[in-house]
Amino acid sequence: MNYTKTILIGFLGGILALILVFSLPVSGSFIFNLIRNDLIDFLGTKPVPTPTPTSVSPDFWQKIVSDHLLSTVAVQSFKNGKIIREGSGIVISSDGIIITTFDVVAGADFFQVLYGDKILRAQLALYDGFKNLALLKVAATDMNATRLERDYQFQPGQDAVVSGKMVKLSSSVIFAQRGMISYILPKEIIVDTESNNFLSGSKVINNSGIVVGMAYLRGGTVRLVTAKLMDDFAESYFKSL
Repeated sequence: MNYTKTILIGFLGGILALILVFSLPVSGSFIFNLIRNDLIDFLGTKPVPTPTPTSVSPDFWQKIVSDHLLSTVAVQSFKNGKIIREGSGIVISSDGIIITTFDVVAGADFFQVLYGDKILRAQLALYDGFKNLALLKVAATDMNATRLERDYQFQPGQDAVVSGKMVKLSSSVIFAQRGMISYILPKEIIVDTESNNFLSGSKVINNSGIVVGMAYLRGGTVRLVTAKLMDDFAESYFKSL
């Protein structure tokens, strides 16, 4: 009984001491710095602050989207003569290789790509349902190819723009919407942006104007395939030729 009483008195005394310390002037910053310095000594490095999204003007993003206009295409997938899926594609080779998500091409037997003012028939060159990637090949030369940033380091809070093309009245129109890298999980990255059905296959572009991934939808959220996975997938195709 006396032992329990001693522990209880000591615990209450500790709480009272903390209240008195933090009620003194400038004690809060003093205690914070003391704890911070002890943490630095223990870890051997300074704690990394949580990234803060960078604020940029709408004109800045408009220019980035405009720069990517010619290397973005709209993709339509058909089954038995009827459109079953639509999405975007990214030109990755000047000789007509386009990467998109497997979601856009799954179950189809005919594909067409809207590039500029042209409608081109496409062949399915390679696909992987587990990676959610597919390559289309069109009979074209001198296409504008996209640069993929395979070594990009993702962090929560990074700004991005999701941009692609959709079909309206037999022609393609560009779309773009702002986003932010939200969660980085072991096998996927989630983008905080509006989850529109037409986003699959669209570019995820960072604030340096470089493609860092490709968007798709799962469970009502927008996710991305990283540029590294895209580049590795395309490289496997070129090596097989």
